[in-house]
Amino acid sequence: MKRVRCMYRVSSKQQLHGDDIPLQRNECKEFIAHQPDWKFDKEYIEKGVSGYRKAISERDILMEIVRDASKKEFDILLVYMSDRLGRREGETPLYVSNLNNLGIEVWSVKEGRIETEEHIDKLLNYIRFWQAEGESRKTGIRVRDAQLDKVKKGEFVGGCAPLGYDLVPTGEMNAHGRIARKLAINEEKAKLVRQIYNYALNYGYGSFKIAKVLNEQKVPALKSGEWKSTSISHILKNPIYKGYVARRDGGPDGSKTYSEQPNPEYIIIPEDIWDKVQDIRECRVKRQRKAYPISTSGRLLFMDVLYCGYCGRKFTNGSKYDYWTTKDGEKRKKIAGRYRCGTKAAGSLKCEGRGTYRQEEIEPVLLNVIGHYMDSLGREEVYPELLEMREKQRRALKSNINQQKKKIETLKHDIATLEDKIPYAIRGEYVLPIEKLSSLLEEREKSLQGEIGTLGEMEREYKQSFLNSQDLEKYNNLTINWKETFEQSPIPMKKVIIGKLIERIDVYNDDIKIRFRVNLEDFVQRISDDYVVSK
Repeated sequence: MKRVRCMYRVSSKQQLHGDDIPLQRNECKEFIAHQPDWKFDKEYIEKGVSGYRKAISERDILMEIVRDASKKEFDILLVYMSDRLGRREGETPLYVSNLNNLGIEVWSVKEGRIETEEHIDKLLNYIRFWQAEGESRKTGIRVRDAQLDKVKKGEFVGGCAPLGYDLVPTGEMNAHGRIARKLAINEEKAKLVRQIYNYALNYGYGSFKIAKVLNEQKVPALKSGEWKSTSISHILKNPIYKGYVARRDGGPDGSKTYSEQPNPEYIIIPEDIWDKVQDIRECRVKRQRKAYPISTSGRLLFMDVLYCGYCGRKFTNGSKYDYWTTKDGEKRKKIAGRYRCGTKAAGSLKCEGRGTYRQEEIEPVLLNVIGHYMDSLGREEVYPELLEMREKQRRALKSNINQQKKKIETLKHDIATLEDKIPYAIRGEYVLPIEKLSSLLEEREKSLQGEIGTLGEMEREYKQSFLNSQDLEKYNNLTINWKETFEQSPIPMKKVIIGKLIERIDVYNDDIKIRFRVNLEDFVQRISDDYVVSK
């Protein structure tokens, strides 16, 4: 009697709960029953393994079959269909040939014996597995296209729920006969998402710092263990939080397909806030010196904007401990914050400035100057100035828009005139030949498209120029109450505020020059944005 071992495989974990394995088993058992000299010996089962994506050398069950075959433990390997062995046209025929060389017959319930002795057998096997690989590719493409179509419509297409959401039943059945599920915001978890974005936006924290803070606060991580920077990065760049579903589209560059419109049911972070956080992260990567990113570590408030006025070098942290002994003999110490000029500290004669400045010596002076600047922005006469300035800008923009519209109408009239002359040019009754007329028409149409694009940009600028009453209220609140807000803020947030307001401070022995980032109009534009994301 020939000893027969059966091999079953399903490609996904979902199929484990269906009828695929029982079907393969029943078909194989029935096939064995019709062979008088065959005897069932054992079965091998591959659970949730793709015969296309995984190489044969990475599939433990197939390697186990080869080891058993080399020990002569069985005589026949039986599968339901040949594609159960694999769908790779280059590898699977070689695997079958290897088993044949070990004295093992390979059979398929649906295709009969799979032989590799003759040249024609090898050709047929290649064609058989080439077709299987092709079908696998087509299936993958169909599944991917169906998922991407759902993504474009803003539908969640499966996987684990991101932080801030739960998967809840929809009450409908999916294609696999199971209850379909959708994302729903979990308000308790969403608070943590908002706090993470708040740390990135208002505190200037990077992923490593946010992970460290959450671990120090003993906030439970997504999985067992501690928060990792990679998890924070994934949260900060996931567009699902602004309502957009995304999925990789299979391109070689790792590109993604996004939903065409945000799904209001998924929004945890407003889109403008999400976009600002991406700008901050991009600045970190490119190391650009903009308002972001700034270093929010340490206790020196002006670390990122303070420069030596003589050599132009940015000050570094020269803080150190001061030690003393009390009358009672108790030894004490405290950190003494210092800004240090690296050029002077190195002993260079090229710098005429001081080597260090104590924190308590220079920071009160700088804060006092900034206070006067903010107070000047809060003057009562500034409010009507803002209105007048904004109205002048809007009138100028409106005039430019009207002129642009006239230019577009002129181009449209020219195009219509040229189109009317085409029949005459075809008959040779027009002064210009048809080729020249077509060239002029194409040139006018291209110009029209460009001018329409320019009009769109002008209209967007006009819309953004409108400073409504809510924006003015934000301006008044910030300028009037800024001292209280600044003093109550933690050090990292103070450093972020300073980074938004000041571009550079040059320190001389008896003078300080401050270069503010914003003039009055720019400042109004900045404070019109809502920087608060936590609720």
